[in-house]
Amino acid sequence: PRTEVVVTVPLEDRNTARLGWLGSISDRAATLAGCDAGITRVDLDQHGVPTAVSATKRLFTGAVRKAIIVRDQCCIKCGAPASWADCHHIIHHADGGPTILDNGCLLCRSCHTAVHHQGWEVIMGHDRHPWLIPPATIDPRRRPQPAHNRRTLRLDAAA
Repeated sequence: PRTEVVVTVPLEDRNTARLGWLGSISDRAATLAGCDAGITRVDLDQHGVPTAVSATKRLFTGAVRKAIIVRDQCCIKCGAPASWADCHHIIHHADGGPTILDNGCLLCRSCHTAVHHQGWEVIMGHDRHPWLIPPATIDPRRRPQPAHNRRTLRLDAAA
């Protein structure tokens, strides 16, 4: 993973998960922080001593990430270089989405935030390429758009 997120969870109050550099966080915040990272859970006793450590959950392996980079080439929304992009689960990992080529796409940090917080959706098309669905505020009909690296493809280009 690009980074590792360590979440500590007190056994006496399981609703107060913490990130060492941030403090208390919600389950949703932990999920978002770990979108392109490994997540390790550390259970703590009442004295703050670890009682259990989970195996790190690796989200996208190097091989799958490379395959996504070959397919997408860049951020699927804005075209930022692949080296700036995270691998995003189309069906979120926390919701049971598998960590496979057909469930991943490249999104730069800004576009990743837009997908998580501004109403953009990503779907996998019948062509096994990701497509973006804009929020209704941008396109009331919410017509799917091809990934950035495929937007110059035109049906009349061969003519």
